[in-house]
Amino acid sequence: MNESTHPPDPAVSGHAPKTFPLRLLYVESHWLSRRTIWYLMQDVECVWIYADNAAQAVTLVEKSHAQSAPFDVIVVDHHQTAGDSGLRVVRALREAGGKDMILAIGVEEISEIERQHYEKFDVPFLLLMPENHTDLKTAVLAAAGRSAHTGGETSA
Repeated sequence: MNESTHPPDPAVSGHAPKTFPLRLLYVESHWLSRRTIWYLMQDVECVWIYADNAAQAVTLVEKSHAQSAPFDVIVVDHHQTAGDSGLRVVRALREAGGKDMILAIGVEEISEIERQHYEKFDVPFLLLMPENHTDLKTAVLAAAGRSAHTGGETSA
């Protein structure tokens, strides 16, 4: 698992409804997809934790709750997880009792049936395209109940 953090920006500190950095779990097995999503979110202070599949995601979520440090948002890639589809990951998280905010993303449109399955689990689906690349940041911040807050990047 890798983590990337963005430190607080003192010029804006205290203006967000909750403290930063955001704690985000991204369930995606491919390093390039991980890097792309990180890039889209790079000006938002966040700590990224990665899971390759549903089992890892469930373990990380359970651990985060046991430590009283739940994730602000769990981002699940619809198409590219090792051995699991995004829907299987979401189902596993919900069946494990997870009430966390989950956002499913993809670069291709999904079927109406898949969309209904996500809705059944109270998970919005966001189609990422070049013309709406900022929508991910907006959706994650909205899901976390936060306002925009930017800062630099460091790696942990």
